[in-house]
Order: sequence, then structure tokens, then C-alpha cells
Amino acid sequence: MALTSSTARRRFIFVTLGLVGSFASRILAAGQTRRDFTVVARRYGYRVNGSDVAEIRVVQNDLVHVTFSTEDIPHSFTIEEAPYRIMKRAEPGSPVSFSFRADQPGRFRFFCNLTIDEGCRQMQGTLIVAAAR
Repeated sequence: MALTSSTARRRFIFVTLGLVGSFASRILAAGQTRRDFTVVARRYGYRVNGSDVAEIRVVQNDLVHVTFSTEDIPHSFTIEEAPYRIMKRAEPGSPVSFSFRADQPGRFRFFCNLTIDEGCRQMQGTLIVAAAR
């Protein structure tokens, strides 16, 4: 079956648009990096990626993915400062995952806002977003 010129032209246009779209999405993604963090809450602190240093360090515009869990009692991962305003609660054995774009540089405190135990108020860490270069 021979292709008509209009059918061939349409195929050419669809292939070209597909290639252009693929190329454009790669360019956009090149400036963005996904950063994965495991944050574990336990009497009375946070461990980030296995370290006792409760810091999440990223660069502006990174996509931050956090898997938050607790090993003892319910705890929260809370940032009250704009623009992030995050509040996630985890129960033992039931981790939660969430993502956000680190679009604002600065230092942002995260903490447990639950009052289940007096020690919860001591739990804190820092999200550090370095300005894009």
C-alpha cells in the first residue's frame, strides 16, 4: 500500500513533534535533580539517611523526595515556614512519602509538633536549600 503525500506529511510532522518534545523535556530536566532522603524519627531526634546529623541539604529547584518513618511512637515532620508548610505524621510501621520542589533558598527548621510525649518538643532538624548557581 503506497502512502499518499498527505499521510507521509502527517507522519513526518508527528515524528518531528515527538522528537522536539523529547528534546525539550530533557533540557528542562537537566537543571533539576531528584534528591531522595530517608528521615527516621526516634526518641527524641531525627536520623537523615542514617546520620545523626538532622540536616537535609539540597540545591534550589531540586525535587526533594522524603520517606519519613518512626521507630517508637507517632511523630511528625513539620515545617511551618513559607513557602514549604509541610506537616506529615507517621505511625510506627507506617512510613509516609512526600515530595516537594525546593524552590526557595534558605534554612528551614523541621520539628515534631506532636505532644504525645514531652520529648517530642526537642526533636528538630534543618532543611538547607542552597541558592542555584
